[in-house]
Amino acid sequence: MSSSTRFPSRRSVILGGAAALGTLPILSRRASAAEWPTKPVKFIVPFAAGGTTDILARVVAQKMSEEMGQQFIVENKAGAGGNIAADFVAKAEGDGYTFLVGTPGTHAINKFVFKNMTYDPVKDLASVIVIAKVPNLFSVTNSLPAKSVKEFIELAKAKPDEYFYGTPGLGSTAHLSTELFKSMTGVKLTHVPYKGSAPALTDLIGGRVHVMIDNLPAAQPFAESNQIRALAVSTSKRWEPMKDIPTIAESGVDGYDAASWFTIAAPAKTPKEIIAKLNASTDKFIKSADGTARLIKLGADPTGGSPADMDAYVQSEIEKWGKVAQFAGIKPE
Repeated sequence: MSSSTRFPSRRSVILGGAAALGTLPILSRRASAAEWPTKPVKFIVPFAAGGTTDILARVVAQKMSEEMGQQFIVENKAGAGGNIAADFVAKAEGDGYTFLVGTPGTHAINKFVFKNMTYDPVKDLASVIVIAKVPNLFSVTNSLPAKSVKEFIELAKAKPDEYFYGTPGLGSTAHLSTELFKSMTGVKLTHVPYKGSAPALTDLIGGRVHVMIDNLPAAQPFAESNQIRALAVSTSKRWEPMKDIPTIAESGVDGYDAASWFTIAAPAKTPKEIIAKLNASTDKFIKSADGTARLIKLGADPTGGSPADMDAYVQSEIEKWGKVAQFAGIKPE
Protein backbone atom coordinates (compact mmCIF):
# COMPACT_ATOMS: atom_id res chain seq x y z
CA MET A 1 0.00 0.00 0.00
CA SER A 2 1.47 3.36 -0.97
CA SER A 3 1.97 5.99 1.61
CA SER A 4 -0.36 8.27 -0.37
CA THR A 5 -3.32 5.91 0.09
CA ARG A 6 -5.60 7.23 2.82
CA PHE A 7 -8.48 5.54 4.59
CA PRO A 8 -11.17 7.75 6.10
CA SER A 9 -10.71 8.30 9.78
CA ARG A 10 -13.20 6.87 12.26
CA ARG A 11 -14.23 10.43 13.16
CA SER A 12 -14.99 11.40 9.52
CA VAL A 13 -17.05 8.22 9.03
CA ILE A 14 -19.10 8.96 12.13
CA LEU A 15 -19.62 12.60 11.19
CA GLY A 16 -20.48 11.73 7.61
CA GLY A 17 -22.96 9.09 8.73
CA ALA A 18 -24.54 11.48 11.19
CA ALA A 19 -24.93 14.13 8.51
CA ALA A 20 -26.60 11.63 6.20
CA LEU A 21 -28.91 10.47 8.94
CA GLY A 22 -29.74 14.07 9.72
CA THR A 23 -31.20 14.48 6.24
CA LEU A 24 -33.47 11.46 6.57
CA PRO A 25 -36.31 13.17 8.47
CA ILE A 26 -36.34 16.00 5.92
CA LEU A 27 -36.31 13.57 2.99
CA SER A 28 -38.98 11.47 4.71
CA ARG A 29 -41.22 14.48 5.20
CA ARG A 30 -40.77 15.51 1.58
CA ALA A 31 -41.50 11.99 0.37
CA SER A 32 -44.61 11.71 2.51
CA ALA A 33 -45.82 15.11 1.30
CA ALA A 34 -45.33 14.04 -2.32
CA GLU A 35 -47.26 10.80 -1.72
CA TRP A 36 -49.98 12.40 0.43
CA PRO A 37 -52.68 11.30 0.99
CA THR A 38 -52.10 7.61 1.65
CA LYS A 39 -55.13 7.15 3.95
CA PRO A 40 -58.51 8.86 4.59
CA VAL A 41 -58.45 12.60 5.40
CA LYS A 42 -60.82 14.25 7.87
CA PHE A 43 -62.56 17.59 7.35
CA ILE A 44 -63.73 18.71 10.80
CA VAL A 45 -66.88 20.86 10.64
CA PRO A 46 -67.61 23.02 13.73
CA PHE A 47 -71.40 22.85 13.41
CA ALA A 48 -74.14 20.25 13.08
CA ALA A 49 -74.88 18.53 9.78
CA GLY A 50 -77.13 20.34 7.32
CA GLY A 51 -75.87 23.91 7.75
CA THR A 52 -73.97 25.98 5.18
CA THR A 53 -70.55 25.02 6.61
CA ASP A 54 -71.39 21.32 6.51
CA ILE A 55 -72.83 21.48 2.98
CA LEU A 56 -69.79 23.28 1.55
CA ALA A 57 -67.43 20.89 3.35
CA ARG A 58 -69.17 17.89 1.78
CA VAL A 59 -69.06 19.40 -1.71
CA VAL A 60 -65.29 19.95 -1.46
CA ALA A 61 -64.68 16.61 0.29
CA GLN A 62 -66.47 14.71 -2.46
CA LYS A 63 -64.37 16.39 -5.15
CA MET A 64 -61.10 15.88 -3.25
CA SER A 65 -61.95 12.18 -2.81
CA GLU A 66 -62.30 11.88 -6.60
CA GLU A 67 -59.19 13.96 -7.26
CA MET A 68 -56.82 12.44 -4.68
CA GLY A 69 -57.89 8.80 -4.77
CA GLN A 70 -58.42 8.73 -1.01
CA GLN A 71 -61.61 9.28 0.95
CA PHE A 72 -62.15 12.74 2.47
CA ILE A 73 -64.51 12.32 5.43
CA VAL A 74 -66.60 15.10 6.96
CA GLU A 75 -66.84 14.88 10.75
CA ASN A 76 -69.11 17.23 12.72
CA LYS A 77 -67.91 18.53 16.10
CA ALA A 78 -70.42 21.17 17.13
CA GLY A 79 -70.32 23.38 20.20
CA ALA A 80 -68.98 26.61 21.73
CA GLY A 81 -69.50 28.63 18.56
CA GLY A 82 -67.07 26.40 16.67
CA ASN A 83 -64.33 26.45 19.31
CA ILE A 84 -64.54 22.73 20.09
CA ALA A 85 -63.77 21.76 16.50
CA ALA A 86 -61.13 24.45 16.02
CA ASP A 87 -59.34 23.46 19.22
CA PHE A 88 -59.43 19.79 18.16
CA VAL A 89 -57.75 20.60 14.84
CA ALA A 90 -55.28 23.05 16.40
CA LYS A 91 -54.06 20.28 18.71
CA ALA A 92 -54.16 17.50 16.10
CA GLU A 93 -51.05 15.91 14.58
CA GLY A 94 -49.79 18.08 11.72
CA ASP A 95 -49.58 15.17 9.32
CA GLY A 96 -52.07 16.29 6.67
CA TYR A 97 -54.95 14.08 7.75
CA THR A 98 -56.98 16.52 9.85
CA PHE A 99 -58.30 19.86 8.58
CA LEU A 100 -60.80 22.43 9.85
CA VAL A 101 -63.56 23.86 7.68
CA GLY A 102 -63.61 27.25 9.38
CA THR A 103 -65.83 30.31 9.56
CA PRO A 104 -65.54 33.94 10.71
CA GLY A 105 -66.34 32.64 14.20
CA THR A 106 -63.49 30.14 14.46
CA HIS A 107 -60.94 32.44 12.81
CA ALA A 108 -61.89 36.03 13.69
CA ILE A 109 -64.92 36.63 15.92
CA ASN A 110 -64.81 34.12 18.78
CA LYS A 111 -61.71 35.65 20.33
CA PHE A 112 -63.83 38.74 21.06
CA VAL A 113 -66.76 36.73 22.44
CA PHE A 114 -65.25 33.86 24.44
CA LYS A 115 -63.07 34.59 27.45
CA ASN A 116 -61.11 31.36 27.76
CA MET A 117 -60.00 30.55 24.23
CA THR A 118 -58.02 27.29 24.16
CA TYR A 119 -56.38 27.93 20.78
CA ASP A 120 -54.98 30.88 18.86
CA PRO A 121 -56.61 31.10 15.41
CA VAL A 122 -53.52 32.71 13.88
CA LYS A 123 -50.67 30.85 15.61
CA ASP A 124 -52.24 27.40 15.92
CA LEU A 125 -53.96 27.11 12.53
CA ALA A 126 -52.30 27.27 9.11
CA SER A 127 -54.27 28.75 6.24
CA VAL A 128 -55.07 26.55 3.24
CA ILE A 129 -57.77 28.36 1.25
CA VAL A 130 -60.93 30.46 1.38
CA ILE A 131 -63.58 28.25 -0.22
CA ALA A 132 -66.32 30.84 -0.60
CA LYS A 133 -67.93 33.95 0.78
CA VAL A 134 -71.64 34.05 1.50
CA PRO A 135 -73.57 37.34 1.38
CA ASN A 136 -75.97 38.24 4.15
CA LEU A 137 -79.46 39.37 3.21
CA PHE A 138 -80.86 42.55 4.79
CA SER A 139 -84.54 41.74 5.28
CA VAL A 140 -87.46 43.30 7.13
CA THR A 141 -90.80 41.95 8.26
CA ASN A 142 -93.59 42.60 5.74
CA SER A 143 -95.58 44.72 8.19
CA LEU A 144 -92.82 47.32 8.24
CA PRO A 145 -93.45 50.11 5.69
CA ALA A 146 -89.76 50.42 4.66
CA LYS A 147 -89.18 49.52 1.01
CA SER A 148 -85.46 50.36 1.02
CA VAL A 149 -82.51 50.50 3.42
CA LYS A 150 -82.69 54.29 3.31
CA GLU A 151 -86.34 54.22 4.38
CA PHE A 152 -85.52 51.75 7.16
CA ILE A 153 -82.78 54.06 8.47
CA GLU A 154 -85.26 56.95 8.55
CA LEU A 155 -87.78 54.83 10.47
CA ALA A 156 -85.18 53.61 12.95
CA LYS A 157 -83.80 57.10 13.60
CA ALA A 158 -87.31 58.37 14.26
CA LYS A 159 -87.84 55.68 16.93
CA PRO A 160 -84.52 54.82 18.62
CA ASP A 161 -84.38 51.34 20.20
CA GLU A 162 -88.00 50.59 19.28
CA TYR A 163 -87.13 48.27 16.41
CA PHE A 164 -85.80 44.76 17.14
CA TYR A 165 -83.24 42.85 15.14
CA GLY A 166 -82.95 39.08 15.30
CA THR A 167 -79.79 36.97 15.02
CA PRO A 168 -78.85 33.28 15.26
CA GLY A 169 -76.94 34.15 18.44
CA LEU A 170 -74.50 36.39 20.24
CA GLY A 171 -71.28 36.84 18.28
CA SER A 172 -72.71 35.40 15.05
CA THR A 173 -71.90 37.09 11.75
CA ALA A 174 -75.52 38.25 11.63
CA HIS A 175 -75.07 39.91 15.03
CA LEU A 176 -71.83 41.69 14.14
CA SER A 177 -73.04 42.55 10.63
CA THR A 178 -75.97 44.40 12.21
CA GLU A 179 -73.70 46.08 14.74
CA LEU A 180 -71.48 47.19 11.84
CA PHE A 181 -74.60 48.63 10.18
CA LYS A 182 -75.50 50.46 13.41
CA SER A 183 -71.98 51.86 13.77
CA MET A 184 -72.01 53.22 10.20
CA THR A 185 -75.53 54.70 10.25
CA GLY A 186 -76.07 55.80 13.85
CA VAL A 187 -79.36 53.91 14.19
CA LYS A 188 -80.26 52.34 17.54
CA LEU A 189 -81.79 48.87 17.40
CA THR A 190 -82.51 46.29 20.11
CA HIS A 191 -80.82 42.90 19.78
CA VAL A 192 -82.84 39.70 20.14
CA PRO A 193 -80.51 36.66 19.97
CA TYR A 194 -81.92 33.23 19.07
CA LYS A 195 -80.48 29.71 18.99
CA GLY A 196 -80.09 29.51 15.24
CA SER A 197 -81.40 31.20 12.10
CA ALA A 198 -84.63 29.20 11.83
CA PRO A 199 -86.37 30.52 14.98
CA ALA A 200 -85.14 34.05 14.28
CA LEU A 201 -86.52 33.99 10.74
CA THR A 202 -89.78 32.55 12.03
CA ASP A 203 -90.16 35.57 14.28
CA LEU A 204 -89.17 37.92 11.46
CA ILE A 205 -91.98 36.44 9.37
CA GLY A 206 -94.37 36.85 12.30
CA GLY A 207 -93.31 40.43 12.97
CA ARG A 208 -91.94 39.78 16.47
CA VAL A 209 -88.60 41.14 15.25
CA HIS A 210 -88.38 43.78 12.54
CA VAL A 211 -85.09 43.27 10.73
CA MET A 212 -82.34 40.68 10.13
CA ILE A 213 -79.01 40.67 8.30
CA ASP A 214 -78.60 36.91 8.06
CA ASN A 215 -76.86 34.40 5.77
CA LEU A 216 -78.39 34.49 2.31
CA PRO A 217 -78.88 30.69 1.99
CA ALA A 218 -81.04 30.73 5.15
CA ALA A 219 -83.06 33.86 4.35
CA GLN A 220 -83.38 33.63 0.55
CA PRO A 221 -86.23 31.04 0.42
CA PHE A 222 -88.42 33.22 2.65
CA ALA A 223 -87.64 36.31 0.58
CA GLU A 224 -88.46 34.51 -2.68
CA SER A 225 -91.79 33.33 -1.25
CA ASN A 226 -92.54 36.92 -0.12
CA GLN A 227 -92.74 35.94 3.54
CA ILE A 228 -90.17 38.64 4.31
CA ARG A 229 -89.01 41.66 2.31
CA ALA A 230 -85.40 41.62 1.08
CA LEU A 231 -83.97 45.14 0.84
CA ALA A 232 -80.26 44.60 0.16
CA VAL A 233 -77.27 42.25 0.24
CA SER A 234 -74.37 42.88 2.59
CA THR A 235 -71.41 42.36 0.26
CA SER A 236 -69.64 45.08 -1.72
CA LYS A 237 -71.00 43.73 -5.00
CA ARG A 238 -74.48 42.49 -5.94
CA TRP A 239 -75.33 38.81 -5.77
CA GLU A 240 -75.74 37.73 -9.39
CA PRO A 241 -78.69 35.33 -8.86
CA MET A 242 -80.56 38.20 -7.14
CA LYS A 243 -79.02 41.05 -9.14
CA ASP A 244 -82.11 43.27 -8.84
CA ILE A 245 -81.45 43.64 -5.10
CA PRO A 246 -78.93 46.43 -4.36
CA THR A 247 -76.06 46.26 -1.89
CA ILE A 248 -76.26 48.00 1.48
CA ALA A 249 -73.38 50.22 0.27
CA GLU A 250 -75.37 51.24 -2.82
CA SER A 251 -78.33 52.00 -0.56
CA GLY A 252 -76.62 54.88 1.20
CA VAL A 253 -74.20 53.17 3.60
CA ASP A 254 -71.02 53.83 1.68
CA GLY A 255 -68.25 51.32 2.31
CA TYR A 256 -70.42 48.72 4.04
CA ASP A 257 -69.18 45.21 3.33
CA ALA A 258 -69.87 42.09 5.40
CA ALA A 259 -70.07 38.41 4.59
CA SER A 260 -69.83 35.00 6.06
CA TRP A 261 -66.93 32.99 4.70
CA PHE A 262 -65.77 29.42 4.76
CA THR A 263 -62.21 28.18 4.76
CA ILE A 264 -59.94 25.17 5.08
CA ALA A 265 -57.23 25.36 7.73
CA ALA A 266 -54.69 22.88 9.09
CA PRO A 267 -52.75 22.34 12.32
CA ALA A 268 -49.87 24.84 12.32
CA LYS A 269 -47.13 22.19 11.91
CA THR A 270 -48.62 20.65 8.76
CA PRO A 271 -45.96 20.48 5.99
CA LYS A 272 -46.22 23.35 3.52
CA GLU A 273 -46.01 20.87 0.63
CA ILE A 274 -49.24 19.18 1.78
CA ILE A 275 -50.96 22.53 2.28
CA ALA A 276 -49.87 23.60 -1.21
CA LYS A 277 -51.16 20.35 -2.72
CA LEU A 278 -54.60 20.64 -1.09
CA ASN A 279 -54.75 24.33 -1.94
CA ALA A 280 -54.01 23.70 -5.62
CA SER A 281 -56.63 20.96 -5.98
CA THR A 282 -59.31 22.90 -4.10
CA ASP A 283 -58.58 26.13 -5.98
CA LYS A 284 -58.81 24.29 -9.29
CA PHE A 285 -62.22 22.89 -8.35
CA ILE A 286 -63.57 26.19 -7.00
CA LYS A 287 -62.62 28.00 -10.22
CA SER A 288 -63.82 25.28 -12.58
CA ALA A 289 -67.15 25.70 -14.37
CA ASP A 290 -68.65 22.82 -12.39
CA GLY A 291 -67.32 24.02 -9.03
CA THR A 292 -68.44 27.60 -9.59
CA ALA A 293 -71.93 26.52 -10.64
CA ARG A 294 -72.33 24.20 -7.66
CA LEU A 295 -71.24 26.82 -5.12
CA ILE A 296 -73.39 29.58 -6.60
CA LYS A 297 -76.40 27.26 -6.56
CA LEU A 298 -75.82 26.89 -2.80
CA GLY A 299 -75.80 30.67 -2.34
CA ALA A 300 -72.02 30.91 -2.04
CA ASP A 301 -69.61 33.15 -3.96
CA PRO A 302 -66.58 31.01 -5.02
CA THR A 303 -63.34 32.57 -3.80
CA GLY A 304 -60.15 30.46 -3.86
CA GLY A 305 -56.64 31.90 -3.87
CA SER A 306 -53.42 31.04 -2.09
CA PRO A 307 -52.73 30.34 1.61
CA ALA A 308 -51.15 33.81 1.77
CA ASP A 309 -54.38 35.31 0.41
CA MET A 310 -56.29 33.60 3.21
CA ASP A 311 -53.79 34.85 5.80
CA ALA A 312 -54.27 38.44 4.67
CA TYR A 313 -58.06 38.13 4.51
CA VAL A 314 -58.38 36.58 7.97
CA GLN A 315 -56.17 39.29 9.45
CA SER A 316 -58.28 42.03 7.88
CA GLU A 317 -61.44 40.38 9.22
CA ILE A 318 -59.98 40.11 12.73
CA GLU A 319 -59.26 43.84 12.68
CA LYS A 320 -62.71 44.73 11.31
CA TRP A 321 -64.75 42.58 13.66
CA GLY A 322 -62.60 43.57 16.62
CA LYS A 323 -63.61 47.18 16.08
CA VAL A 324 -67.28 46.20 15.69
CA ALA A 325 -67.17 44.12 18.88
CA GLN A 326 -65.71 47.09 20.72
CA PHE A 327 -68.42 49.40 19.34
CA ALA A 328 -71.11 46.91 20.36
CA GLY A 329 -69.67 46.63 23.85
CA ILE A 330 -69.23 42.87 23.50
CA LYS A 331 -67.06 41.53 26.30
CA PRO A 332 -65.62 38.00 26.31
CA GLU A 333 -67.60 35.67 28.56
